[in-house]
Amino acid sequence: MNIKATSIIATGGMAILLLAGCGANNNTVGGAAGQNTSGAGSGNAAANTTGNTAASQGADKVSALNVTPVVDPNAMPQPGEIVFGTDDTYPPMEYTDTSGRLMGFDVDLGDALGQVLHEKVVWKPTAWDGIIPGLTANKYDAILSTMNITPDREKQINFVPYGNFGQVIVVRSNHGGNIQSLADLKGKTVGVQIGTTSEDALKQEGGVNIKEYNTFPDAFQDLANGRLDAVVVDESVGRYYVAKAPTEFAVVGKAFQTEPVGIGLRKDETQLQQQLTQALQTLKKNGTYDKIYQYWFGTAGQ
Repeated sequence: MNIKATSIIATGGMAILLLAGCGANNNTVGGAAGQNTSGAGSGNAAANTTGNTAASQGADKVSALNVTPVVDPNAMPQPGEIVFGTDDTYPPMEYTDTSGRLMGFDVDLGDALGQVLHEKVVWKPTAWDGIIPGLTANKYDAILSTMNITPDREKQINFVPYGNFGQVIVVRSNHGGNIQSLADLKGKTVGVQIGTTSEDALKQEGGVNIKEYNTFPDAFQDLANGRLDAVVVDESVGRYYVAKAPTEFAVVGKAFQTEPVGIGLRKDETQLQQQLTQALQTLKKNGTYDKIYQYWFGTAGQ
């Protein structure tokens, strides 16, 4: 399988491993109803990260379900399988670690949905900027990649909502306290992943020197090296990086623009949409959703 390269950031005498990968835009981390905060789980859930969370023990976290995901970059939809397109560069939601294993909240959720539906789940790593075109071109059955549900996206595809997430501002821990809100970003150079709701938020604010990146790890690398004043990202992702390197990064201010995230499907996939909706309800009723949420974020899903 094709594994994307990783980047190592050397900052403050320490090396921070940044997994090269994806991006994106649910019920505030963990909420069951909605999302894309490039992240997963509600703002409160992400804020309450503890020693039990994947962020604080990233190397120890693999799967809440003890399942090894099936990854095939060449997979195509076929009977008896659900092929999910995912941008595998978005820890802790979906990412490939240094050993080449795909993992994350969305990955566990997708595998659990497959168990309920008695379908084999196959993951197809896909670049974020081509993930919706790939779906509409029938390259996979659905998108499970922390995608925010927005009016523009709803014109192209349908969604099964599963959570809500907000955006946060991440700065260097020694930034001096001059950035605390979106308004403070005016005149500053701020990194975002291209095509995300984070970028939309900055464009709406105006007056910000926006620097686009194909992957968030690249943005965090430039932030660590002083090339950026801040990064705007989904809350779950921002909290993840801060927990991994608390002496290097900090989240400032409050989460904003909380939005639902969802599983993306083609407009004509009404049967699969109904099946995934029912399977998600089953996971929420039997406690599996909360189990996955607790594993990755240290708190129960909402």
